[in-house]
Amino acid sequence: MKPQLVIYYDGICFLCSNLVDFSIRHDHEKKIQYSPLQSNYAKRTLNMDETSDMDTVIVQQGDKVLQKSEAAFIILKFLNHPLQYLRFVIPRFLADKIYNLVSRKRYNWFGKKEECIFPINNSQFLID
Repeated sequence: MKPQLVIYYDGICFLCSNLVDFSIRHDHEKKIQYSPLQSNYAKRTLNMDETSDMDTVIVQQGDKVLQKSEAAFIILKFLNHPLQYLRFVIPRFLADKIYNLVSRKRYNWFGKKEECIFPINNSQFLID
């Protein structure tokens, strides 16, 4: 069965990994699957331009591929999280500016891992 939503994220970023953990905890129906941008699965299913940009989360919903704040808001909507409604308050251009700032500074603020580590025995992770 094809996943309803796939989140592609920077697997060496502590902030990104913590947000994936948050998503897993709140995805009670297990509708979301995850793939580090460094994985073979991401390289095989996304085009080269998308996998080379590690500064954005990428969400694939069916044939639609979303990035930056648009991707973040879709994730929050899937999780039925109250923060999803910020998309009606914050204009997209401003949400993307904030997203870009955090994205550029995330390694300095939160750190990064030496290598991409992900759970091998969790069926929600798409690796190969």
